This record gives sequence, structure tokens and C-alpha cells, in this order.
Amino acid sequence: MVSHYRPGETVAVSLVPEDLIASGPYRFSRNPMYVSEQSILLGWVLYFGSPRLFGCAVALAGAMRYAVSREERTLRHRFGERWHAYAAKVPRWL
Repeated sequence: MVSHYRPGETVAVSLVPEDLIASGPYRFSRNPMYVSEQSILLGWVLYFGSPRLFGCAVALAGAMRYAVSREERTLRHRFGERWHAYAAKVPRWL
């Protein structure tokens, strides 16, 4: 949250990105929340040894890949060269 908002700041919910955040966890991955979600799910797969959970992890990975491709297209159009420089420096996943 610290990377996204300043203390006391109120932000309208929007699907249009207002800022290109490249600090905090976004220095290491362009999608740290997706990486974390997938890591947790894969941990559950290993812990429970469940083929169903593995199927869910595969389905989620596909959905994330699709979502990220759409999000990146929006970021590319919105931020132009700033996006290209950031994307060249920071990996999509890890």
C-alpha cells in the first residue's frame, strides 16, 4: 500500500492507471501480486498433493498471463517510453 498511496490520500477506483509504479516490490517484478498469489497456490499444491489444486494453479497461471498481456498493452499506450524503459529493466514475473 505504501508504494501506491501516500498517508491520508484518497484515491478514486479506476481501471485506468494513473501512475507507473516502479518502486517497492515493483523493482523486482512487474507483477508482484500475481507472483505471490501463484506462489501461495503452488505451496498448497505441494502441501496437499492435490491434482485438483494443480489444475487450479495451471488455470490461474493462464488467466494471469492473459490479464497481464492486456494490462501491459494499456500501460504501453498510457506511459509510452517510460513503460518501455521499465519493462526492459524489470522482468514480468521474477
